[in-house]
Amino acid sequence: MSAVSPLPQRRILSLIFLTVFMDIVGFSIIIPLFPHLLEHYIKTEGSAGTLIGTLSSAAEWLGGDTVFKKTVLFGGLLSTLYSLLQFIFAPIWGSLSDRLGRRSILTLTLLGSALSYVLWIFAARFWVVVLTRLICGTMAGNIAVASAAAADVTDEKERTRGMAVVGIAIGLGFLCGPVIGGIAAPTDTATSEVVTSAFGLNLFSRPAMIAAFMAVSNFILVLCFFPETLPVKKRAKADAARPSIFDLATVKSAEVRKTSLANLIYQIGFTGMENTIVFLTLALFAYAPKDNAMLFLFNGISLVLAQGFARRVVQKVGQRRVILGGFITAAAAFLLVASIPAPVSPGMAAAWTKPVFFIGMAMISFATGLILPSVSALVSLYSDATEQGRNLGILRSAGSLARVVGPISAALIYFHFGHHLWVYVIAALLMIPAFLVIKNLPEPTSHSGS
Repeated sequence: MSAVSPLPQRRILSLIFLTVFMDIVGFSIIIPLFPHLLEHYIKTEGSAGTLIGTLSSAAEWLGGDTVFKKTVLFGGLLSTLYSLLQFIFAPIWGSLSDRLGRRSILTLTLLGSALSYVLWIFAARFWVVVLTRLICGTMAGNIAVASAAAADVTDEKERTRGMAVVGIAIGLGFLCGPVIGGIAAPTDTATSEVVTSAFGLNLFSRPAMIAAFMAVSNFILVLCFFPETLPVKKRAKADAARPSIFDLATVKSAEVRKTSLANLIYQIGFTGMENTIVFLTLALFAYAPKDNAMLFLFNGISLVLAQGFARRVVQKVGQRRVILGGFITAAAAFLLVASIPAPVSPGMAAAWTKPVFFIGMAMISFATGLILPSVSALVSLYSDATEQGRNLGILRSAGSLARVVGPISAALIYFHFGHHLWVYVIAALLMIPAFLVIKNLPEPTSHSGS
């Protein structure tokens, strides 16, 4: 489909929203399952000669003397593997969409994602799970291409609105996906049957089926209804590389560079927490996936409330002060969770720790709801009309890099100490440089394109 569809802008943005939302829901279904999924494979095939057996031996050599510590490490490795592949391939898919059109690349990447989730249904052995994450990470160009499509159908004055559509879809997807995954998870993962075949139905096939259904439906949606948004005559002008974190040094505005740096620092701390939270709830409260689903729902509601609060106060105090308030709230929340003592055995935390934990989670989610939208808006305000899309792309790339660094760093710290204290203390300390960077920025002036 080479011709650009005459569909109204509103309908195209609605299709972009739906595509991104369904993609994130399918991707995030696995998040609340990680501790129990990894424990299942360690127990059923953690012997010599298998991939997870080899990893278990390496973890024991490094000091991983419990199954719990191994699951923390392996969870961090899987998350980082996916994020690293996304960081590498998203700009590649974006560049290809500049030359070949958005629709064809979006269709291809969604097809690859759908195949990875179908393969997950039959992942009876751990190496098949790893293969699904490799495929899914390699095909993770959907968001970059969808963002480019949103930029195609909006002018400079509407660019922030187009990016907001993508951002809201991502936020809602990360709210709904873990809840669905937790509800669909098996109720009893303690009794595991040893399997010898690499492919076959397993304990986690049901949530995998839902992820596959979402991905296949998304592929069909794009194939049948998504229009081409990039005219052929403009493709010759769009053969430059997509914005990446490596372009940060060439940004004209020092304020944009510093805001992107502060966002990178914050998200390293936040993604480290995000990656280890389900392991912490297992250690403290012996949470099952369904319990984690309710935690993610609680966090999502806190984040939505924060965004509503931010919209009301930003007109009075400005984006910069909202971000600073978010950093202070996040630092206090990280320290509050860090103060919870590690239990002597899994699930044996003192009764007072649960309300403290949930207060801390609410504060972290609230802080994130203040920071992330305001950081995007601040970059937009600091940018000339001609650099809106590029600078917002660089900001998003900084977040992608944080998702490479944060999970594995937090997993290694958790693995080394065997408890969560230093993961959260370090996250709190990271708020100091992020705060100072934003504090020293001038108030933004209005650009014609903001």
